[in-house]
Amino acid sequence: MPISISSLAVLADTFGVIAPVLIVAAIGFGWRRAGLPYDNAFITTFAINVSSPCLVFSALTRLHISGAVMGDMAVAAAVCMGLAGLLSVPILLAARLSLRVYLPAMSFPNAGNLGLPVCLFAFGDEGLSLAVLFFAVMSVSQFTLGPALAAGRFSLGQMIRTPVVYAVALAVTMQMTGITAPQWVANSTTLLGNCAVPLMLLSLGVALSSLRLTGALRALSVSALRLGLGFAIGWMVVSVMGLTGIMRGVVLVQSSMPVAVFNYLWALRYDNAPEEVAALVLGSTLMAFFGLPILLAVVM
Repeated sequence: MPISISSLAVLADTFGVIAPVLIVAAIGFGWRRAGLPYDNAFITTFAINVSSPCLVFSALTRLHISGAVMGDMAVAAAVCMGLAGLLSVPILLAARLSLRVYLPAMSFPNAGNLGLPVCLFAFGDEGLSLAVLFFAVMSVSQFTLGPALAAGRFSLGQMIRTPVVYAVALAVTMQMTGITAPQWVANSTTLLGNCAVPLMLLSLGVALSSLRLTGALRALSVSALRLGLGFAIGWMVVSVMGLTGIMRGVVLVQSSMPVAVFNYLWALRYDNAPEEVAALVLGSTLMAFFGLPILLAVVM
C-alpha cells in the first residue's frame, strides 16, 4: 500500500520534533564519552538556580492566559503526578520493590530536560509556555517531596531554597494583577531562560553517558510501567477535564515522559540505591526515544 502525502507530512513533522532533541542530547553524550571538559556541577547548579527559573518567569509573563487556564494546567500536572504515585504503590508493593527507591521515579516524569523541548518543537511557543506551567508544578513538587521521599524526611529548608518557587509565584502574581515587567527584566530573563532547554538536553546526554543499565529486566519492566501509566493517566486527565487543542497535547506529552534525571541526583545524594534509579532513568529514556514517534502521532 503506497504511503499517502498526509502520512509523509506527519512523519516529517514528527522527525522535526524528535531530531533536535536527539541531536543535542547526543552531543552531550558524545562530549562526555570523548573525555572533553564538562563542569556538570556548574551546569546543573546554573540550570536549577538561574536558567530554569528565568525560563519559567519569562514564559509565564509572555503568555497572556487566563487564570482559569493556568489553574487547569496546575491541576492537570498535580493530578498526573499524584495519580502516578498512588497507582504505582500497590504495584510496587506487590512486586516487593522499595517505595523509597521506586516511588519518586514513578511520580516525577522528565518534564524539563525532555518534555520542554518536545513541547516546544511540537507546539511552538504557546506549547512551551503551557509545558512550563506543568514543569513549574512538577519542579516545586520534585524539590520538596522528591528529597523527602529519597531521604525519608521532609525539609522545609529545601523548599525555601528552590528558586523556581519564587519565579512561579512572581509570574502568577504579575499575570493576575496585570503588572508588566520592565523591558530590561523581560529581555534579561528571556536571554537567560533561552539557555535552559539546550543545557537540559546537554545535561541529559552527559548524565546518560555515565549511567549503567543494571538489573536490566527489572529496570525495563518498571520503565515500561512508568511510560504506560503516565500516558494512561494523562489520557484520563485530559478526558475528564475536557482539555483540547495544544493544552491536551502538552498534558499528554508531559505526563508520558520517562523518569526524571533529578530522581537519580536525589538518590545519589541520599544514598538511596542510586544504581537502581540510574537504570530506570536510562531504560525509560531509551524507551521514550523509541516511543516518541507514536506519542507525537497521537497528540499532534
